[in-house]
Amino acid sequence: MTDQNKKANPNYDDTLFTSIPLAKIKPDEPLPADVFLKIHNKHIKFKEKNDTIPSEKFDALISKNLQFIYVAQEDSSQFLHWIEAVRAKRIAELVEILGVEYQEEVEAVEEIKERVYETFLAEELNQELVEKLQNNVTDFVSSVSEKETTIDFLTLLRMENPSIADHSVNVANLSVYLAMVLGHDHQSVLENIYMGALFHDYGKAKIPRDILENRKSNIYSQAINDHPLKGAERIRNLYSIPMPVLTIIEQHHEQFNGKGFPRGLANKQIYELAQIVSIANTFDNQATINARHYGDQTMYKLALKFLEYDRGKHFDPQLIQRLTTSLRLALKC
Repeated sequence: MTDQNKKANPNYDDTLFTSIPLAKIKPDEPLPADVFLKIHNKHIKFKEKNDTIPSEKFDALISKNLQFIYVAQEDSSQFLHWIEAVRAKRIAELVEILGVEYQEEVEAVEEIKERVYETFLAEELNQELVEKLQNNVTDFVSSVSEKETTIDFLTLLRMENPSIADHSVNVANLSVYLAMVLGHDHQSVLENIYMGALFHDYGKAKIPRDILENRKSNIYSQAINDHPLKGAERIRNLYSIPMPVLTIIEQHHEQFNGKGFPRGLANKQIYELAQIVSIANTFDNQATINARHYGDQTMYKLALKFLEYDRGKHFDPQLIQRLTTSLRLALKC
């Protein structure tokens, strides 16, 4: 298409569209207007009004480092109002259940989710973005540890059918609770486990979708085996990331029996905080699978049974017994 033809085509006219950070969009919510992607300087319709962007599509966009969607200029005000309304509704619903004393924590988690999306969607990690996320985590961890937050609070914050970014927040919330159950109460330790959990699947998030969708291929197996090291490698150069966070990311798929990856570590070779994140990761994955067929109590009960039946394969049996006993009592299942 010639430059003259491009000028005559409104889809090439940037003044007719407004960019919207994808990080501000909640998956699976009906959209208030048509949404466009910008491809080769042309705005291509991606979703129509009342369509949704499913969680799996978010994961595809994360793997492609797509940070913005676009709406027609005349729809921009309505669209931005919708974003704020969805966020406010989510916060109000949770505060109504939990009580106004948790308003600050609920708002903090929503902000962390948005920061995680921004971080995952960026083509390259940058110090400023990660430091903002760290500041959010510091405030949230300080608040939940001071209030001795219950598992009820954290399970209510859990996102169902989550994208990889939402899953990471689910795992982080549960990991910090499990760490406190085990007696970890130092601020830096709790921050490290929270950050490690947030980034545990960062390497997986950046695997191209065509590889992830071809599970029988050798390339897929290699990419999955490498994602803990690849994820840690991507953030290693950020001076604000402590070594324990990198260790959690690298070791979250190691197994107690030595049959995990990427290094085949076993028993006490595996960092305790990495084991905690691994347990939280497995619990959230199992809860997500079971949520498709059962209610809350049953899905958590089945997720706990999955952990309890492990019998020293993936997890330290002493660690898993302490944590599943605590979770069973807390979740009343």
